Formats: sequence, C-alpha cells, structure tokens
Amino acid sequence: MIRSWTGAFKCALLLAAAFFCAAGGAEAAWVNSDIADFPAGAKAPAYRDDFHRAVNHDWLSKVKIHKGEASVDSFSERSDEVEAQIKKLFKDRSLNSHEAALVQKFHGMLRDWKSRDRLGIEPVMPYVKRIEDIKDMEGLTAYLTDSRVPHFGSRLFNVGVTEDNRDATNYTVEIAPTELLLADADEYRAKVLSPYAKRRKAANDEYIVKLLQKAGYDRNRAEAMNEGLFRVENKLAAQAMGLKELYSPEALATIYNVRTKEQLARASGNFPLTAVIDSLGYGDSREFVLTEPKWLDSMNELYRPENLEDIKSYLITMTLFSTARLLDHEAYDLSVERGNAVMGSSGVIPDDKYAYKMVSAYLGEPLGRLYVGRYADPRTKVRIEEFIAKVVDYYRNMLHGESWLSESTRNKAISKLDNLTVRVSHPDKWEDFSALDFKDTKDGGNLVEAVAAIADFERLRDVKRVNTKVDKSEWPLNPQEVNACYSANDNSINIPIGILGGAFYSPKGGEEELLGGIGMIIGHEITHAFDTNGSQFDENGNFVNWWTEADRKAFDKRAKKISDYFSTLEVLPGVKADGEQVLGEAIADLGGLSCVTAIGRGVPGFDFSEFFKAYAKLWRNRKTKEAEEQRIKEDVHPLSYLRTNVNVQQIPEFYTAFGVKPGDGMYLAPEERIALW
Repeated sequence: MIRSWTGAFKCALLLAAAFFCAAGGAEAAWVNSDIADFPAGAKAPAYRDDFHRAVNHDWLSKVKIHKGEASVDSFSERSDEVEAQIKKLFKDRSLNSHEAALVQKFHGMLRDWKSRDRLGIEPVMPYVKRIEDIKDMEGLTAYLTDSRVPHFGSRLFNVGVTEDNRDATNYTVEIAPTELLLADADEYRAKVLSPYAKRRKAANDEYIVKLLQKAGYDRNRAEAMNEGLFRVENKLAAQAMGLKELYSPEALATIYNVRTKEQLARASGNFPLTAVIDSLGYGDSREFVLTEPKWLDSMNELYRPENLEDIKSYLITMTLFSTARLLDHEAYDLSVERGNAVMGSSGVIPDDKYAYKMVSAYLGEPLGRLYVGRYADPRTKVRIEEFIAKVVDYYRNMLHGESWLSESTRNKAISKLDNLTVRVSHPDKWEDFSALDFKDTKDGGNLVEAVAAIADFERLRDVKRVNTKVDKSEWPLNPQEVNACYSANDNSINIPIGILGGAFYSPKGGEEELLGGIGMIIGHEITHAFDTNGSQFDENGNFVNWWTEADRKAFDKRAKKISDYFSTLEVLPGVKADGEQVLGEAIADLGGLSCVTAIGRGVPGFDFSEFFKAYAKLWRNRKTKEAEEQRIKEDVHPLSYLRTNVNVQQIPEFYTAFGVKPGDGMYLAPEERIALW
C-alpha cells in the first residue's frame, strides 16, 4: 500500500532545531519537514544536505492545512481534484442508473441539515433502547443473534469472508477481535499510557460522556458507563495482539488458526460465538480462521452476568459512536471536536467535502462506477499497463542477476512475476446494487436507517461468498481512491484511476516525471511481492514457504540492515523511527526507486536531477504534531521526509546529479547503504 494515514502541523520555531537525524555519519541536516516551522524569508537548504526540504521548500513554506483536517500532501491534493470531478456527478440529473439514484439520494440526505436537526438523536434511539432493555445474559445473547437489528459495529467481534491464506482459490470465514478505542492492545497492558494514548483517551472520555448525555443519561450515569466501556476493553485487550506483534512478519502464521464450527463452539464456552455466526449467515462455512484464540479466551471470561451492565454500556456507546456523524449538527460537532483533539486539527471541513467523504465511504463502489463512466480514459489505462510491463521486465532481469539467491528460489520469484495479476483504472465487472434501496428523508427515512440498509446489503453480499471460489475480478480498492496496492492473496497489483493525476501522473509528462511519479508507485507495489510479508506468499497467493533456508537467512540479514538504519533516525525529540514497524514499506520504497532508476538509465538523455525532484514531490507533506505522533505509533510507512531522503541516499546517480560528497547531510558511505533488491 502506498498511502499512509496523514496529517499536517506547524510546530514552534524553538523546537525546529530538534528535528534532526543523523545521516551516514555526517552531523546532519535533515529537518522533519512534515512538522517543522518555516520562518518567513528562510532559504532552502542545499540539495546535498536535505534533499526533501530543498526540493519542496516553496510548497512546504506556503501550503496551508484546511479547516477540520490534520494534513495536506500530494495525496490530499490529488483527492481534491477527484472530489471536484465527483461533485459534478452529485448534481447531474442526466444520470439515470440505479447507482446514480442511490448516490444522489444519499448525498442529498447528508446535505439536508434541516431535516437532520429536526430529527436530532431520535433515529438511533430505538437501537439504544433495545440494548438498555436487556435484563440478563439470555437477553444479551438474543440481541447479539438478532440479524434484523443493525448492530452498528457492536457485536463484540468482527466476522467476514476473506481469501484463504493456505488455499487462495477458495474463500474462508475469518473471525477477529473488534477494534479498540485506543487502537493498540499494548496500551491497555502498559503501566503508563503513551502521550498519544493519553490524549486519545481524554478526547474519547469527553466525547463519550457528552454523547451519552445527549442520549438522555445524566452526567454521573454517563461517566459510569464510560468507565464500564473501558473495563470491557481492558478485558478484551488483556490477551489480544498489540500493534507491534500484528505488524511483524511472523504475525501471518500466528493469526492463521483453522477451526471447524464444532471446535469454535467448544472454545467459545460462555460466549455464543457460533450462534451469532449462524444468525449472520456465515455458519455453513466449511471452516473458519480464528485470528486470535487467546482473545476468545478473554471473551469467555467477559461474557458473564457480573459484566452485563458493562457490556451494555459498551454496546450503547459504540452504537452512538458509530452513528454520531449521521445525526444532527450537535452530534456531528461533538464527533469533530473529538477528532480535532486527537489529531491536533481545528475547525470543521466544509459540508460539501463532508458529504463527499461520507458517500465515498458508504457507497464507494456505486460512486466509483459513476466516476469511471464519466472520467476514465482507455488511453491512460494502456499507458499504465505499458509502464507495469517495463517494471516487470526490470524485476525479471534483476532477479536473474541476484547472486545471493539460489536457482530454486530465483525461479519461484520469477514465477510470481509471470503470474502477476494487473489491474489498472477500474474493474471490468461491477457489483449489482439493484437490491439495495433506502427511504429518502422526505419519505420518512433517515441516515441511520440508510446506513443500516447499506450494511445489511454488504453483509448479504459477503455471505454469498461462503464456500465459493475466489472471484479474481474483484478489486481491493474503489476506482476513485487516491492510492494503489499489491495484494498478496491473489498476487495482484492494483492502480485505480484515482491516483492517475496530480503529482503522480500527467499525460504530458516526460520520462523523468513519469518514472519519478507513477513509475515509482508501480515499482513500490510490485516490490511488495518480495518484502517481508509478500515474500511469504507464492505465485498463486498461497501462504507457503518457497525459500531455501540459506536464502531466507540472507533475505533476513539484508532486511535487518534496513530496519537497523531506520531505527537510528530521530524523528521527534527523543523519538526514533521504529525500523521493524516500517520495514515492509521501506523495502517497497527502496526497491521501487531502484527499479525506476534502472529503467531511467536506459533512456537516452535521461535527466536524473529532474527525475529525483519529481520523486521528492510525491512525499511532500505537512501535518500537525499530533498527527505525526499517530503516524509514528500506528502507521507502517516511514515518515514522508524519510521516504525521500533515505531512499535517494542509496542511489549512485543521486550523488552524481547533485554533487553529494562526504560531509554533506545527504551523504551515506557506500558500505553503509541499504538495499534488499
């Protein structure tokens, strides 16, 4: 995946000098440009000292973060372009498909604040009352197993159909823990919360208490319910995997635990896991994958009469939490306040942007189909497919030349390339949404009921996949998303139309701009097939070991050098990058840039200075300090300025193009340079 969570902020000038990191033994000059201040009149550094800041200095010093947002970057700028195009579709009455009717109706309901304010919190209150009326454990089980009730993410666990890691031709049903409000189970086990978690919990506490008061609970009761919610989360987190463990390459084996339905029934004990699964329609699956058996042990301990009121508090709060942005101004504003407190943003995004984001979140596929129908260019699709073919050719040649690989491992790697599924721009086959509908506000409907209908449609769609073969025509991304990804489960690269613009792609761009932009994106994604996670899947998407023992040891040694280097870089005062956490994405960045550089070598008259500048523009980013802290804590991508500076440091042509020498901030001695491929 190319894009990470983003955010942007301006920090105090007196702190700016602290955001430096050592580079290759030189006392260095890399400022964390994502957050550092840019005093008026300050000059850009030399390319040879801080390349990211030098290339992007003008943009970094002038760009403004929009109200209600925590970042601005090349991705958000391209997203703004896509949004501007899609907004025209919301008003286009010449569109007469069912998908258009759904999208335009939902958009109109989102913008109808008069009706929303009139309804207030009432649309969600029947579901709150249903939980409040639970008197005993039998009543709780009846609630959890009632598929007629939209549970708004409050069933205490997640379940859904996914590709089987051991047999990628078939679907299986996966059972996993629900998300936690502090995001990381390790925080619940820590003696002291991290600064980020403290801020997040404080924001959650205030938000939850206010939401509960809006729902009619007095402050004392609301505070007690919030405490009950966190008691539930503490119990659920007690044996759950933390982010550090989940992000490790070993997690792929850890979370693959095949169970029959009978085994699940025996393991679930008090908790009616199989009854809930049956009620949702997943019960006929031949087998299930239980990602965290120890979490299920915690659930069994939780599901007891003495915890009933706390569980009810949890369910009520999560119901309100997940619907607040569908209610009136007051509830929406509370949600915005919570987000601003966590991310360091201020103000609120414009209503039209809010409505666009919500439509894209809930009706992403129908919206994507409309977008493709209006804006997709088949010539662009052909050109990008040609770029992908160039990258695949490079990798094939590169693998042939890797002396540290044995012949058997090399042949398996080349087989992955030969079997790569390429998806560009948009799907060739679309989901049928004719069975989905919901009442407009003017007909007595509301947004809560609309979202419930959408969720039920998606559940029934998912259930149809149980015990079937994987449909390889399905995309993991919607066409309008400004992103790209490699999917290990089907060995595919996915480049949606959304990313084919802005800093990433221009039809009129020269070879330097194209290779430094969309070429890098493609190279990055294909490299994921051979990173710490992708390398554990074969050419068919199966989770199997195709490496010799010696080759895997050599791979791990090269990978460790990369993670060790990132772990030396100070990204905030007293905080260093977590090289293990970002390793997979770092490998993809390094491999992608090495790939497109090699392609550039074969282009007559290729201007490497323009190529590297185009590359640096991909990662320009401004965010709030709070958003940067979140990214460091939760994101698997290196920070934006490191995605420029660390990667170009490894390329010989960079040193030639900009005259980088020992003692310069960008210099890294040849023996210290890092690369896996």
